[in-house]
Order: sequence, then structure tokens, then C-alpha cells
Amino acid sequence: MDKIIIESLISSQKTAVLEDDKIKEILIEDKLNTKIVSNIYRGIVKKVLPGIDACFVDIGFEKLAYLQLHKDSVIKSGQEILVQINKEAIGTKGAKLNLEVSLAGRYVVYIPSNERVTMSNKITEEKERFRLKKIVNSINKDKLGLIIRTEAQGVSKEELEADIEELKAKYNIIEKEFKLGIGPKLLYKELDFASKYVKDNVNENVEKIITNSTEKYDELKVILKSVNKDYVNKLILKENEDIFDIYRVEGQIEKCLNKKVWLKSGGYLIIEKTEALTVVDVNTGKFTGSAKLSETVYKTNLEAAIEIARQLKLRDIGGIIIIDFIDMSKKEYKDNIINTLDNELKKDKRKSEVLGMTRLGLVEVARRREKDSIDKYYLNECSYCDGNAHTKSANYMIDKIEKEIIRVSQHTSYKKIKIQLNSRILQVIKTDFMEIIKKIGKKYDIIIELEGISTLNYEEINIIYNTLLTNN
Repeated sequence: MDKIIIESLISSQKTAVLEDDKIKEILIEDKLNTKIVSNIYRGIVKKVLPGIDACFVDIGFEKLAYLQLHKDSVIKSGQEILVQINKEAIGTKGAKLNLEVSLAGRYVVYIPSNERVTMSNKITEEKERFRLKKIVNSINKDKLGLIIRTEAQGVSKEELEADIEELKAKYNIIEKEFKLGIGPKLLYKELDFASKYVKDNVNENVEKIITNSTEKYDELKVILKSVNKDYVNKLILKENEDIFDIYRVEGQIEKCLNKKVWLKSGGYLIIEKTEALTVVDVNTGKFTGSAKLSETVYKTNLEAAIEIARQLKLRDIGGIIIIDFIDMSKKEYKDNIINTLDNELKKDKRKSEVLGMTRLGLVEVARRREKDSIDKYYLNECSYCDGNAHTKSANYMIDKIEKEIIRVSQHTSYKKIKIQLNSRILQVIKTDFMEIIKKIGKKYDIIIELEGISTLNYEEINIIYNTLLTNN
């Protein structure tokens, strides 16, 4: 059975999905840098570039967004257009836009600008594909553009129809909002990672959904009622508690940040990220096995293939991945390793492609990159190590401070504390995060004083208790 744990802090929201209490997926949202992908806007075309079939669009941000146009496009400067964010702004470049907007429901994706009905390639059973196509065609009288999602497998005609009607109603509201007023305007905001995951994935196999935020609890209650009113009983509120500690998530995340991953057999993986790609090295380690060497190597590689697929999803590693399996001579063994890796990656919703194995045991995997991997949030390159090592990020330290404050508020009567931390990380916090520290203090009704100690470890925090409340 699965548990979905949603930890909401002042500067972040993290969603951990546990299978038999073992973490299988982690979604991280930096509240200080709100994601805008899939949001829909009314934009104003500012500049058309005929030479490259593109234009720049004002959607209300500091930087103009970029829209690629078709060669026969008749879009002109000053025109109001309906656009959807396709890619976040990066560095000096603005966000990338799409004219073909889409709205994702639980079972289908609605694309108003076309009339095609297509289906997820992950629905492989011909009988089920035929059933779903027949149902959708029978209820799609208006010839809407639809993509039947993987989650639609096994659902009834009534559930599909309700999903489509909800999406149509959403788009009607967007169209009405587009016609009201003038100038750039946000017309539709995509659900955050946590709510979207719950909406798309809650089912009978989900035992509990736990959150520590009243606001998120109320939002999820509405979502669950729209999916299945009985699912509301799965929702649990543990307000302002450190639920990642309660459900032993924090320690598992720490392991995800390590380069070395131990296998049950005693073998291990080394996962190294570079700017261009990620390299995974497989080693037999302590595993010698009772059989001959070739069997030991094969069993280690087989276990590694399963764990690598899990780690790619868990760490959210995208782009090019090179896997250095231990060399095997038997073609049968090589084929089994590739098939195992391929089958495990098919369980991942993110599209991946596995190429064959070379004579040296190298395998290339391409996994679609949709967002930053989790180490982008938790780690910074060490400025004293020429980029060869990492330290915990300011984001990590801010979250750690809030978790310490949670413990103080729940287990003591202290209303004023001093937090000692490394002088270098204190300087970063003073420059960029003091407003967050103030919000944390206000949330838990505790006055927080910060003190830098140069001799403290970069990730260490000391709590000094100052004022004890007395009952007068």
C-alpha cells in the first residue's frame, strides 16, 4: 500500500510517495520560485520576427516570453493572444510559449485547437485500447481534441464523460476571462505538484494522504471529493508537525543525495553527475556469491538494473545517463539486463529510451528532462573544492531551521531562542532569506535570533534556549 506525505514549510513543499514505507518518488516545490509551466495567459504581441518565424509576447513578467510561429502565421504586433507556458524562463531568456493550449484531467487531456483523439502509448493491451476509443468516440459528439491518458485504463464511461465535461467547463471559463478587460492576464493556474499528483494517482492502493498544512488539507479534500468522495477518508491532517520525520522520509532523502547506493546483495552503485550527463558505475563490492564469478556478476548487474531505474525516478535525473555495468561475456545475460532495465523504466511516467549494451558493458539511457533533479534543491557546489564536492544549500538549511522550530514549539514552552550556525551560511541567509526567518518565527510564535560561529560545521545547527514562559 502507498502513502502520500505532503510536507508544507514556509519556503518549500515536498511530496514523498512511499510504497511499503520505502520512498519511491519525491516532488519538490520551491515556494520562493513559483513554477509557471502549463499556466495559461492572455498575452500582448510586442515584436514579430519574420526572419525566424517567432515573436516576443508580454504576459505580465519582467522578461518578454518567446513564441515560435508557423510559417503561415498572421499574428501581428499589438495583437492579444491566448498562450500557455511551455518552458520556464532560464537566465536571461524569457519563458517559452505555445499557442496550442491543453488542459489535463485525471483521465484525458483536452486540446481545444484540434479534433484528433489519440491515446497514451503506455496503454498496450489492444482490447483496452479498443474499449477506450469506442467509449470516447461515443461521448465526444463535439469532436474535441483529446488524448486518452494512461490513468484511463479500466475506468467507466461515466468517469470519462465527467472528466471531459469538467475540462470543457474550465476552458469555457478561460475563454470568457480572455475576453474581459485588456492587457496581459493570468487566465488559468496549473495545480501544484502535490495536488496534481494526488488528483492523477489516488486510487484504492493509496492507504493514506498526510499533510501538515490546513490550507493544503482543505484543497485536497475538494480534489478527492471530485474523484471519489470515499477517498476523503484517506486524508489526514497533522498540523504543523514534522511529518517527514514521523514517517522516516528525511533519512531516505539524505541517502538520495549520496553518490554511493548500496544494493541488498552487497554490491553498490556510484552515481556521478556532470554538466553534460550522469554516469552510473556498477560494482560487486562485498558480494562474492556462492556460485562462479560470472553468476555473481550477472546477479549484481540484475539487481543494479532494477535499482538504477528506481534511482533515476527518485532523484529525477534527466538527460543522458551512461551506465557502466560489470562486463559479462554471455549474450543471454546482457539481453536480460537490458530487458530488465527497459521494463523497470516503463513503470516510470517520464519517457525513457534504452539503447543496447556495448562489449564493455556500457548502456546509454535518455530520460526526458522536465524539471531539476532533487540535488538542485538540496546541494550547492563547494566553493572551496573546485566543484569536486558539494555542501548543503541555503534551501536545505532554511528547511532545517523550520523543522528545529517545529520541535521547539511542540516539545517546550520556550518563546525565544538563538540559533547558532556556520558564519558563511549565516551571511547567505542574512542576504537573501531574513524575510523567511521572520515568517517562520511568526508561524510558530517564536522569536528567532541568529548567530554565526566560524568553527561550526557547514550543516550544523545549535539551539540556545533564552526565555522560558511562565504561567502567571
